[in-house]
Amino acid sequence: MSQPIATQTKWIRKTFIGDSKLPIVYEPAEERTLDEFIDWFQIHESEWREDLKTYGAILFRGFPVHEASDFQSILFSTNEKHLGEFYLGTSPRDEVLKHVFTASELPPHYPIMQHAEMSFLDNPPKFLFFYAEKASAFGGETPLTDLRLVYQNIDPKIKEKIERYGIRYRRRYDGPSSQKRFSIWKTKRWDEMFGTTNLDEVKQIAEKNRFELEWSTVDSLTITNQQSGFRTHPIANTIAWHNHAQTFHYQAGVTETWKIFKHQKTLRSLGVALLLTVLTGLKRVLGPNSHDVHVMYGNGEEISPKEMKSITNVFWNHLVAIPWQTGDVLFIDNFSVSHGRLPYTGPRRILVGWAD
Repeated sequence: MSQPIATQTKWIRKTFIGDSKLPIVYEPAEERTLDEFIDWFQIHESEWREDLKTYGAILFRGFPVHEASDFQSILFSTNEKHLGEFYLGTSPRDEVLKHVFTASELPPHYPIMQHAEMSFLDNPPKFLFFYAEKASAFGGETPLTDLRLVYQNIDPKIKEKIERYGIRYRRRYDGPSSQKRFSIWKTKRWDEMFGTTNLDEVKQIAEKNRFELEWSTVDSLTITNQQSGFRTHPIANTIAWHNHAQTFHYQAGVTETWKIFKHQKTLRSLGVALLLTVLTGLKRVLGPNSHDVHVMYGNGEEISPKEMKSITNVFWNHLVAIPWQTGDVLFIDNFSVSHGRLPYTGPRRILVGWAD
């Protein structure tokens, strides 16, 4: 049930859903046109930016946003000068319009663990923008977790090691001759990630992002890089958990799928959890070198399965999963709040943009 809060701006009402203050919800108190909504964004820029800094996410619900071009107009109205065009993340996605992409082309049974977008980069996006062009019949929520709370509640021993050593990532990708856009461990191909098959261009992008490249063949590329693991918000000066450990660690997926089974209680989610349990056990026996996506402490020490489970538990203790409604628009402060995707059934199409 929505709980109103005192602040209200003319024809826009602000509420919270239930007891959570993530996200803050903006709803129209009266019917208005898309052009009036766009005008509001520009006139009240300081207000929504302040709420985004405070709460970490804003859900715009009930506004006349009906198609991708409407969402694109909202992106332009934010006055962000550097809307995203080049995506160095791991999930396959397609460009719909300039600055507008599909959120992920991974299959519907595939869970996407909580993460701050492109946290393994030196300069990840500062804002993310999502639009529910078509909400799914069941599941498919984009769960949110306050990364500031994760930082505060993580095991002190894990926090100390990350503060001291940072996080090291290793990702192994197939190349352009592979017909698959993703696999359960590798996700998309390296030519899709870099947006080119020109090896000189790949090298330039890698150097800019401090990626170490190791080629086995043209169709097998291993990328290694290191990041701090935590980030300080450039405006609010708050500190947040900001890494892909809970996405790239082999234990994270199986822990996540069992939590999803408890949340969704479907036979499919049970089957996925059982299958991933078997595959994860096999990968544990084969050792870290067999993992196509791997994460460890910056000094080379492995993050143990027990440590990874405790990290995932902290995320789920603070996770908020609000079902999409068609037409919803969601703003996320990428330095404060993580996102993911729960499995779903039925047609679903979520679009995304970001600001660098």
